[in-house]
Amino acid sequence: MKKTLLYVLSLASVVFAGCNYLDVDPETGLDENQVFTTWNNFKAYFNNAYEGRVGQKSSGENINIKLGYSMYIDLNSRRFTWYTLTDMADAGRWLRAQQIKAGALGANVSEWTTNTSLRPISYSMFRIIRVCNKCIANIDMVQNAKQEDKDDIIGQAYFVRAFAHFTLCRIFGGMPYLDKALEADDNWDMTRLSSWETYVRCAEDLETAYDYFEKAGKIRRDPGPGSAGHLSSSDMAYPNGVAAKALRARCLLYAASELNNRNGKADWEDAAAACGEALLIAQANGYEMLPFAQWSSNFWGAKYTNEHIWAWDYGSNTINSTNWSATFAYPISNYTNASGDCPTQNFVDRFETLAGDPLRTEAERREAAAAGNYNEQDPYSNRDPRLDKTIIHDGSIVTGCTTGINIYYDPDSGTYPTTRLNSNSRSFGIAWSSNDAKGYSNTGYYCNKWWNGILGSGSNKYQRTDPLIRMAELYLNYAEAVNEAYGPQGAAGGCSLTALAAVNEVRNRAGMPDVQSRFTGNADLLRERIRNERCVELAFEGHHYYHDIRRWKIAPQTMTETLMGMYIEKTPVSAEYPRGRRYIRRAIPANRQANWKDAMYYLPFPPEEANKMKNFVNNEIW
Repeated sequence: MKKTLLYVLSLASVVFAGCNYLDVDPETGLDENQVFTTWNNFKAYFNNAYEGRVGQKSSGENINIKLGYSMYIDLNSRRFTWYTLTDMADAGRWLRAQQIKAGALGANVSEWTTNTSLRPISYSMFRIIRVCNKCIANIDMVQNAKQEDKDDIIGQAYFVRAFAHFTLCRIFGGMPYLDKALEADDNWDMTRLSSWETYVRCAEDLETAYDYFEKAGKIRRDPGPGSAGHLSSSDMAYPNGVAAKALRARCLLYAASELNNRNGKADWEDAAAACGEALLIAQANGYEMLPFAQWSSNFWGAKYTNEHIWAWDYGSNTINSTNWSATFAYPISNYTNASGDCPTQNFVDRFETLAGDPLRTEAERREAAAAGNYNEQDPYSNRDPRLDKTIIHDGSIVTGCTTGINIYYDPDSGTYPTTRLNSNSRSFGIAWSSNDAKGYSNTGYYCNKWWNGILGSGSNKYQRTDPLIRMAELYLNYAEAVNEAYGPQGAAGGCSLTALAAVNEVRNRAGMPDVQSRFTGNADLLRERIRNERCVELAFEGHHYYHDIRRWKIAPQTMTETLMGMYIEKTPVSAEYPRGRRYIRRAIPANRQANWKDAMYYLPFPPEEANKMKNFVNNEIW
């Protein structure tokens, strides 16, 4: 059957009034020589994969605004993020997040995946793939480019093609792998690959990308630490050779994970080797985890850091403070649609005590309390230092509020006291479910990782950067794969670091002790600590948690646990209540609880697109 699929695959061929030939595909009637023979035109055409069509940047038709950017659901509609679709967080504003996490995606399928102005996942990914394929096919037409420049852009094309397929696969499951630009009369009855096959094909593309980057001299895009121009290259936003190896390792990690694994331990061995290789190449090229005092600069306050292997900087003016704070921090009074990510107590409990005691269960909390390491009535003291950098809780000290955020109820006045923030009075505390139209927290928490109380714009300290791949992830990927393949004391890929040593590198950087010895005796014991470490270190970035609980196949457990918050009342200071607060764990409202059905492992592909492919078996619409 011949397919045109003009909506899905010829997306770049739409002609806009007043646009020039760099905005569109050659199929519009323009001579391909105009696009592909001249280097500047060729490069501008390829950059559509990053920036989208001219004048269409906010529509999300590009890899970074709507693919790499960890908040891409939220920035245009300010309603929810991937994290609020899990047990990790509740969306302050009651709307689609609560419906979807309860298992009622239904009519929202097309809006999520094809709408060109809100959440165009399939729309933009297929368009990006087409741009890459056209460039790979036509690179030999270029007449006035240096070979290293041609190698660089083809390396980018293979990388971006793999990244787009990776994104489609982890959201929808296995897909046909598009390795050529299909034309209107091409056969589109392609067999759908398994997720394992798709990830392996991505890994193959990324190995090819690395080879091209190596020939182009683009293993990293800037001079290494201590050299002039470090972290300031004009093309820092583009992927490089180290990023290709790192993303390849991530793809093989996904392929080996329980949701996708086809060959048992052999898949984990392949993933471990790839992770070890990626870690060694990153280290050899000067990448490193930052000192913990600089940890937050991976997210705000700096364009790029030497922990970023591939990152996208949004600058100090591109994303204004209103969007960011409405998305992740607190409700702004004039933003009715603002939601905010409100962490659950379930997730806050993932932050261990400073001595390394787990706190996920009541029994673990009792044990930590008996050891003198935890007090339920002083719950934020003596905790993993990343807690305060990631979570806003009652009493949090942030820029603009040195006296502490108020999220408690005062029974004497019958009010939730406001907070003085940057000379403004702001409400963080509110009776749960009393205002579901705005983004007030129903858990007693807000997200701090991207915020830290910063308001305003126009200064470097308001820079926001999305770390698409950073060194901490490489260590955690390596720890997970090696532990599954060889156990806690195993190593792989030519790297001498053991799985246990790798996870401890990440913990020690944050000021946490090594994993307690009681959890290091075998792979099963260490697995839980590696997973927990990943949840804490990579919280609220890169969609990791949403996909991790699926690839680990623990979502049926986490998504059916009662979602809890922390209700806090003011009370006189005493030995029992040393903070002058009474902390009470409380289930969040029933209409904000989660549910699980196995169909939720993947989103259904948009029916209007799936139906155009005769052999395409769609996921269940749940």
